[in-house]
Amino acid sequence: MTVEAGAAIEWALRVCQSMAFAIHGILGVTEPWTGCVTHAFRDTGAMPKWFWPVAGIILWTVAILNFSKNDKVILGVQAYIAAFHMGGYFYHARLGHHPAAGLAPAVFALLAFFVVWIRTGSVLVALIGWIVCTGIAYGLSRVLVTPPTSEEANDGTNGLLGEMAGSTRYQSGAVA
Repeated sequence: MTVEAGAAIEWALRVCQSMAFAIHGILGVTEPWTGCVTHAFRDTGAMPKWFWPVAGIILWTVAILNFSKNDKVILGVQAYIAAFHMGGYFYHARLGHHPAAGLAPAVFALLAFFVVWIRTGSVLVALIGWIVCTGIAYGLSRVLVTPPTSEEANDGTNGLLGEMAGSTRYQSGAVA
C-alpha cells in the first residue's frame, strides 16, 4: 500500500469514528432526560448516573481532537477510543448480554487499531497499544459496572439479543 493510500484510508476511518462519536455524544449527554441508553441496554443501574453525560462530552471532544494536526494527539485519541470501546465490550459482558452485543463497541477499538497501525507503520505498536487499552478497560469495567443481581440475571430480561421473542419488561409495562 502506498503512503497516500494509507493516509486516505486512515483519514476515512477517523471520519467514521468521529461521525459515530458525535451522534453517540448526543445520546450520552441527553441520557439523564431520555433514558434511551439505559433502556436500550436494559441497564437497571449498572453504571453510575454521571457516567453517560460525561462519556457524551468526552466523545464530542474525541470527535473533534480526532482531526488534530498533531500525531501525538491522534494517537492519544485512538488510545482513548480503544479503551472506551473495549470497556463497552466488557460492560455488555458484565451485564450478561449476548456475546454479540459487545462486538458493536469493539468494532471501534478495531478501527483504532488500524488507525494506529497505519499512522505508526507498526502492527506491533498497534497490537501492544490495543492490549494495554483492553487491560485498562477490563479493570475499569470491574470498578464502574455493577452486574445485575442473580435475581435480575435469571429473569430473562437482561440478555440483550438473547431473547428475541416476546415482550421486554418495558413493553409489558413492568418498568415505568
